Amino acid sequence: MAASYSSFLTTQYYSPVFNTALFDGPFRIYFSQSYESVALKIYHLLQTQDLGIWTEYKKWSEKTKKHAFILIYPSDQDLAIAFDGDKVSSLMSRLWEEGLILGFANPHVDESFAGIYQNILTQLKNFIGTEKTNLNLEF
Repeated sequence: MAASYSSFLTTQYYSPVFNTALFDGPFRIYFSQSYESVALKIYHLLQTQDLGIWTEYKKWSEKTKKHAFILIYPSDQDLAIAFDGDKVSSLMSRLWEEGLILGFANPHVDESFAGIYQNILTQLKNFIGTEKTNLNLEF
């Protein structure tokens, strides 16, 4: 199933604060306009520093019509509400019928961003490895 904006709006992961999004290839990054710099930093790093992951996800998305959704919430509380719990980690992940959902609260310092970004990479690598095994696909 192709990831659609309207189907995402009906999930528990959608937040009204998501007034901006970047859609490019396999990635859907949703955020509040005030967090644009964080979203653009993720987008830039994926396309430059981690091009291998970008390329793998592009091939995966073309075959499966699924996407990776990266969601930037304003606070830990908003993140907890979206992911059904009061205890959250710095990066939450869920499988969804239209792909992988990764959510985190907007980091307030660069050191926090570095850790979150590394967690995003780890989750992306783990997911694509699992998908290759489960679907027996060559990417």
